[in-house]
Amino acid sequence: MFSMTFNHIKNLLQLSWTFNTSTIRHSFSIGEEDQVTVRCIVDTFIFEVTSSETQQVDYYTSIDLAAEALYKRINAPHTN
Repeated sequence: MFSMTFNHIKNLLQLSWTFNTSTIRHSFSIGEEDQVTVRCIVDTFIFEVTSSETQQVDYYTSIDLAAEALYKRINAPHTN
């Protein structure tokens, strides 16, 4: 199983943050059922993180906080 590093996630988010006038989405598969999508809302510095399984949407105003939340979610043990 591939494990994504915290710094890799942070670098992806930095890209979205830097080019926040465009829509850049990053998607991460969580187990077999869930996919988490993150984007920086256009013309803001707010990250929107959405779960395909639960439709839960979380917002983060910091690259570090968003990266930490994604890292924990992506690398958590999953039952499939």
